[in-house]
Amino acid sequence: MRLIVPSPAKVNLSLWVKGKRPDGYHELITVMHTINLCDTLFFLPSDRFELTIEGSESLPLNKSNLIVKAAQVFKEATGIKPQVKVKLEKVIPVGAGLGGGSSNAAATLKGLNSIYGNPLSQEELTQLAAQLGSDVPFFIKGGLAIAYGRGEKLKHYPPASFKLLLVYPGFPCSTKEVYEKMPPLKREITVDEAEKRIISPLITGKLKELEEAMENDLERSRAECVERVKEVKEVLKSCGLKPLMSGSGSSVFALITDENCDLTPLKIRRWWYKLLNAI
Repeated sequence: MRLIVPSPAKVNLSLWVKGKRPDGYHELITVMHTINLCDTLFFLPSDRFELTIEGSESLPLNKSNLIVKAAQVFKEATGIKPQVKVKLEKVIPVGAGLGGGSSNAAATLKGLNSIYGNPLSQEELTQLAAQLGSDVPFFIKGGLAIAYGRGEKLKHYPPASFKLLLVYPGFPCSTKEVYEKMPPLKREITVDEAEKRIISPLITGKLKELEEAMENDLERSRAECVERVKEVKEVLKSCGLKPLMSGSGSSVFALITDENCDLTPLKIRRWWYKLLNAI
C-alpha cells in the first residue's frame, strides 16, 4: 500500500509561560493554528521499516528522529511491526518554531494507523503522541486549538481563515536553550482568558484586535538567537507590520491585513519568506 500524508507547520498566535513545573517542563498556555506550509510523508512498501529524507541534511535517520520514535510507539501500542519505507520531503525549516518535527511524528502515527487498518482511535493516537513531545498531540487533528499543561492538553475550535507573512531568517533556535534562559515568570492567564483574548477576535475576523492581543513570553528569553529574532521583528515593523516570534523561534510571522505592504527590506536581506494561509 502506498500513502501520502501532508505534515503542516503551525504558528503560535500567543504563548504564555505560567511557571516551571516539578518535572522540569514549563507550564504554559498557547494558541496554535496550522498553516499551508507542509512537509510531505510518503509511505511505500518495504520488508522493514526505513526512513529517507529529502530537503534537509541536518536531520538524523536513527532512533533520535521523531519519525522513528513514532513508529516505535505505534509498534508498542498495537503489536504491529511497521514494514514500510517512509520518505520525508522536508520543506518546513528546522529549528524555526514551526513544529515541523512534531508534525512529522503525528503524520507518521496517522499514516501507519491508516495503512494497518486503523487499530487506534483518534483519542488513542493523541495519547500516543503525548509520549513523543508537547506539540505532537496538536498535530493529530491540527487546525485551531489552545494547548495547555506542558502543551499536551488541548481544546480545539473550528479552523479560522487568515493570511500571514512568515519569515525564516536563516538561523535555528534551540528550544531547550530558549526555555533554559527564560527569566522567572509566572503568568496567571487561564484557558478562558486565552479564548477571550485570541480565539474570539480570530473567529469573528477582528484581526486588528487580535494583533493587539497577541504576545509570546518566550521573546523574553536571554538566549542569543532570541536577541537576533528581535532584529528581524524590527525590520518587519519597518514594513508596517506587527510581528510575533512563533514558538521558541527563530521564525517570525505577521498577520496580513493590507496586502500592499512593502516587503523590500526582506528582499534586501535575502531572508526566506512566504505569504501563507491558515488551514
